[in-house]
Amino acid sequence: MTPAESAPPAVRERILDAAFAVLGERGVRRLTQTAVAERAGVRQSHLTYYFPSRYDLLEAVTTRFADRLGAELAAAGEQLGRPGGLAALLEAVVEPGHMRSLLGLIVGADEDPRLRAILARATERVVESLAVALGGRDAASGARVVLATMWGMGLYAFAVRPTRGADPSRRYLAWVGKALRGDTASRLTG
Repeated sequence: MTPAESAPPAVRERILDAAFAVLGERGVRRLTQTAVAERAGVRQSHLTYYFPSRYDLLEAVTTRFADRLGAELAAAGEQLGRPGGLAALLEAVVEPGHMRSLLGLIVGADEDPRLRAILARATERVVESLAVALGGRDAASGARVVLATMWGMGLYAFAVRPTRGADPSRRYLAWVGKALRGDTASRLTG
């Protein structure tokens, strides 16, 4: 067990919350132990006790990102059969803070193969959560397509900031709703 895993929950959570906030606000390049320690209100030596390297911190933050997104997807998935359920699912994926964090992790992963491997594992965790939300673990293939499309929609919305009427995600949601209810459902899961 690493020091980070055996840390008192309050300290570890405070550090991870601070790291997640720094990632979302400043990006992966400025996610430094110094910035996180300052944000968390702990000495840098205290932070490095729990997360000995920047890589350890990035791994924990990436896992935190996947866990949070997975939990939001699970909660949204419970509403899929209700009016607005698909919109809740999309909102869980494309929330601007999530998109900012995801973009930061993608940029970092492009520069660091170790982070790319962590991000790939974290993405599979998100896919599993989304598959359950869409109807079961057998829907993993379709969940990858839906997640990739939703992340694409999130990137579009993050970059363009469309007005609600000009946001193409509503048409996408209507299509997904039809696919989940009708004959095209096999396209998502097959």
